[in-house]
Parts: sequence; structure tokens; C-alpha cells
Amino acid sequence: MPQKFAVVTLTDPSDHARIYHAFLYLFDLRDNGLEADLFLDGAGVKIIDALEKNPSDIIKPLYDRAVRDGLIKEACGFCANAFAVKDKIAKSNINLSPENEHVSLGKLVKEGYTVITV
Repeated sequence: MPQKFAVVTLTDPSDHARIYHAFLYLFDLRDNGLEADLFLDGAGVKIIDALEKNPSDIIKPLYDRAVRDGLIKEACGFCANAFAVKDKIAKSNINLSPENEHVSLGKLVKEGYTVITV
């Protein structure tokens, strides 16, 4: 079975070094021919709101590329609700986990993902 990776970011978008690296790892894996997807959890779900407020943010081109390439697979429905960004995520066509559930690491592992948490 080919190896695939789930990059799960819990990072608040204001932490540029960490959120930037989450995207860099995602693209590096992809650019090296590996399957990789990004999952937004915790404060990471706030990225849509943060980029709306600051569209010139250094993260914006990385986010846009990930969205364009369909690499953001899921955002945490529980966290999106807690951080009041659920509607914005829903409009972005990023899948939400069920409202009272976080991204399921167990499910990802069962699906063959190796989980990388940033």
C-alpha cells in the first residue's frame, strides 16, 4: 500500500512559523510523489477568518494553493463552532467533521495515514 500522510495543524494562524511549516510539509510530501492531505483542528480552523481579515498575509498563497489543489480534507466541526468560523468553513467547501467531534485520528490511521501534527 502506498504511504500517505495526514498533516494535522492545531496552530493558530498568528503563529506564522508553525502554520507556514504545516503547509511546507504538505507541499514537500506532495512534491516528492507522496499522498498528503491537510486537516485543520484546534485553533487551525481560524485560518479562513484570519486570511479574510488580512488577505496580504504570507500564508495566503499557501492556503490558496492547498484549497485549489483540494489538499485541505477536513476541518474540526467542534473547533469551528467553538471559534465561530463554522459558516465560513462550510462556504469554503472544506469538509467539517461532525459538530461535536474532532478530526478522528483513529479513523485516519485506519485509512492508512501516517499522522504528522503541527
